[in-house]
Amino acid sequence: MPYYYDVTQNCTGAITEYTNAWVKTAANQETLGISGFYAASRFGTAGGAQFRVKTNTGSTASGGAQQTPVARNLRSPSPLSVWNLSPATGTSTITAGGGPLALRVSVGFAQTGGMGGWVATEPTNKIQMQPNATNPIDTEFTSITTSASVTFDMTVEFGEGI
Repeated sequence: MPYYYDVTQNCTGAITEYTNAWVKTAANQETLGISGFYAASRFGTAGGAQFRVKTNTGSTASGGAQQTPVARNLRSPSPLSVWNLSPATGTSTITAGGGPLALRVSVGFAQTGGMGGWVATEPTNKIQMQPNATNPIDTEFTSITTSASVTFDMTVEFGEGI
């Protein structure tokens, strides 16, 4: 039976692609499946932005501040995956993995206030990660905005034991 969790972070986007978060699986855990991710902005300058999910088969990403996901059902066990997030450009900076990084999903959102997101339409459509950080090594979440210092919230929903 899968257990479901989420991570949420206030982020700042940049005109060049910026890595906002990354996740890797732990040794001997169940398969991890990303079931949805969302971005919602509240910036004052009009423009478009993109929030992307990339899987990495090279060397793992590094940096960021580790965050413990919150269980959807508070009786669930502690999650086993390792999440690292960077709240703002230049703060707890993440170094992207050493590729190749495969763009899996890209969603747009409005900088002036609007949400964009993606949800798996069925369980087998989730972006899946095998245990032991082997396939893929990690999954990275990036953003690109048309203005500098665009603030937005990101949320990623996932399950372990898919």
